[in-house]
Amino acid sequence: MGPRRHGWGGKKRHKKTKRPAKKQKTENGKRSLPEKPSETREASQEVLESSSSESEEEISDYQKLMFSIKTSGAGTDDAESSEEEDDDVGDNNKDENEDDNISDDELEEEDEEMDNVNEVKGKVMATKNIEEEEEVIGSDEDEEHFQMKESDPFSIHFENDKEEDLITDLEKKESWKKSNTKVPHIGSASVMTSTHQSKVNSTDRDLKKQYVKSKLCTQVLETNKKQCDVEQDFGDYPLTGFQESLFKIINNYQDLYLPNRTISNGEQIRLVYCLHALNHVLKTRSRVITHNTKLKKRGEDQTDSSEYRDQGLTRPKVLIVLPFREAALRVVKMMTSLLIPKDQKHVIGNRKRFYSEYTELDKDIKKPANKPAEYDEIFSGNIDDHFRVGISVAKNTLKLYTPFYSSDIILASPLGLRTVIGAEGDKERDYDFLNSIELLIFDQADIFLMQNWDHITHLMKHLHLQPSEAHGVDFSRVRMWTVNGWSKFYRQTLMFSSVGAPQINAIFNRHCYNYAGMMMITRPNTSGTICQIVIQLPQTYHKVKTTSYSSAADDRFEFFIKKILPHQKEALKAQTLLFVPSYFDFVRLRNHFVREDLDFSQICEYSSDKNNSRSRSYFFHGNAHFLLYTERAHFFKRFKLRGIRHIVFYELPTYPHYYSELCNMIQDLHSLKEGDTCTCTAMYTPYDAQKLAEVVGTNRTSIMINSSKTTHMFVTGDDT
Repeated sequence: MGPRRHGWGGKKRHKKTKRPAKKQKTENGKRSLPEKPSETREASQEVLESSSSESEEEISDYQKLMFSIKTSGAGTDDAESSEEEDDDVGDNNKDENEDDNISDDELEEEDEEMDNVNEVKGKVMATKNIEEEEEVIGSDEDEEHFQMKESDPFSIHFENDKEEDLITDLEKKESWKKSNTKVPHIGSASVMTSTHQSKVNSTDRDLKKQYVKSKLCTQVLETNKKQCDVEQDFGDYPLTGFQESLFKIINNYQDLYLPNRTISNGEQIRLVYCLHALNHVLKTRSRVITHNTKLKKRGEDQTDSSEYRDQGLTRPKVLIVLPFREAALRVVKMMTSLLIPKDQKHVIGNRKRFYSEYTELDKDIKKPANKPAEYDEIFSGNIDDHFRVGISVAKNTLKLYTPFYSSDIILASPLGLRTVIGAEGDKERDYDFLNSIELLIFDQADIFLMQNWDHITHLMKHLHLQPSEAHGVDFSRVRMWTVNGWSKFYRQTLMFSSVGAPQINAIFNRHCYNYAGMMMITRPNTSGTICQIVIQLPQTYHKVKTTSYSSAADDRFEFFIKKILPHQKEALKAQTLLFVPSYFDFVRLRNHFVREDLDFSQICEYSSDKNNSRSRSYFFHGNAHFLLYTERAHFFKRFKLRGIRHIVFYELPTYPHYYSELCNMIQDLHSLKEGDTCTCTAMYTPYDAQKLAEVVGTNRTSIMINSSKTTHMFVTGDDT
């Protein structure tokens, strides 16, 4: 890109270039700076035409009405005006396509040409703006969605005021009924339904008849092929069978927990919830704009405004929680592809800044080789876990980096949200923007367990709290169930994970009260990852007796100290790997080993690369009897540990394939000395049934949990 024309950081020109820029005449006698050269005008014609630069004298009576509606500030949910959106986009692109070799004479001739063209162009732009406003406010599609209140799931769910006694029943969950069902292409599911649940039955396969915005329907097929790498004959329906079943659940505004996210279906899931989020925001925007128009026509007659309640106490409606910046980048790409047709120029505010901050930081950094495919998928791109970005949606544009209280959608990591929410006693903290969240999405929720799960629980505690400020809200437009503090009963929560975990189940069961019901997809029956161990290895499982989940950690520690550790300290048990999923348990064990003066080395997620290398070397050469190793260290580093002869699983891993992966690291049995053996020992409690099923298999788990025996043994390769 060449230097700017008038010396904005460009090359120094001779004195003539320092003269004041020639101004252009306008109808009201004032002068304005000359426009850009014709080459630049053509490149940014679409952006310039959508911006408004005329004075009020040049605006027709109808356009004055539309302009006043947009700038009246009727409510916090009022979509930002097209002038503001497009002006911001124009500011971000005004320094592009500048000519580096324009002479002074050419500049003067160009300025004179601009004087002649400016007046005509202003009239064209005014007409263009009027047409665009008519399209936004008087769209047939918006009117159609606005009027179909009896069948649109959006209207059925959010425009349905409940009575106080029904809300009380929902909170106690006394009226909930549990049943089992089978979802095509997804699997078995456990369904919790309320007697107050609205009935939404749709068997139509046409997205438009499922009340998806037309502008989104036209882009789904192309986005599915481009972003999701789906290669199949879709026929008349742009979604796969898996996506179709998933979207029907989500489109009915039911809560969903899907623990079956894989590498193959991850992007398909992302497309479905991005489609749902955009559809929700566009419908909200259509309601607000249509109500603004009707209220403006009514003038001072505001006797009955209950039908125009269409907003919350704050503007943000969708919160998508993601683990890394790379995931946020993929979400923005997906939304861009769904919202903006291919034949139109991308109109994305702050696009360059976003891509520079969310793409890979240094392409020259070599990634670790010989890692599993799922590791490469998780850690591809920018893996920074501290970010947050607001997005506002208007027509065919996305504006990034908008303030939270001017945003429709918020993308953030758990750490990024925690630093904004703060803790009790902090001087600067803010959580008002979480008050009116209507759609909460957790994607790759299992990775949050490897980061800091406390950030998620902290977030859930600060949802829908009473705001400390008004934030410019028009209370006459706020829905009554929001004013009553019942937002959590209308919020839809979607959780996607690659594994099942008790922590995720707890969030879903304790913090989700959606009156539309909730669905939990169950993991399919499995033979367990124990079948993936390639060596013949004796494996002993010890059941730890405990009275409650809260006391399980203490009971496990006492059992290990008294029953397991004395045998593992023997000389024959040298080079024992102690796998510890929880960092708190790791610290507890490390302190005990120090007090007992045991010979050990350690690797955790906070250890430096130098210390990790030293610990691995000591263990491999037999200089350390024990190696304490955390699951999060294995998740982020995926070390290939050598020298393992014995493994003790202090607790079963969150990711079941880690079990077989570590067991297969045991050194070759043929290289052992005579009399040496290799063993594997694991501890479990009755509350670990979900993890146990993924490791030893569903059928074996039911026997081990219900059996009166406390010890069970398996030998890999035998028919057990």
